[in-house]
Amino acid sequence: MSNLDYTVSSGNVYDDIDHNDSAEMKIKAQAVMILSKTIATSGMTQAEVATVLGIDQPKISKILRGQFRSLSLDKIFSYLTALDKDINITVSEKSEDKGHTQMHFA
Repeated sequence: MSNLDYTVSSGNVYDDIDHNDSAEMKIKAQAVMILSKTIATSGMTQAEVATVLGIDQPKISKILRGQFRSLSLDKIFSYLTALDKDINITVSEKSEDKGHTQMHFA
């Protein structure tokens, strides 16, 4: 049996790879995950979803394949609201040594 080297994740892959906007990217990834689930359970095709969102089907496909860096969080939220999802943002006192950003899904 060989010894494997590994690093324990911080819980944010973007932080682990020293991405400049790691907190934002984590939130965007979580929002895209909700978008993906929403599309999957909508009963609509990607083309139908694209029509609702006012974009083309290839862009939907790219987003669902994880190519969403160029999208703003605001744009992702607008897609979710167009698909009948509510967005609730809560700001509270920090609960740890430093503030952090997280998203809760209902």
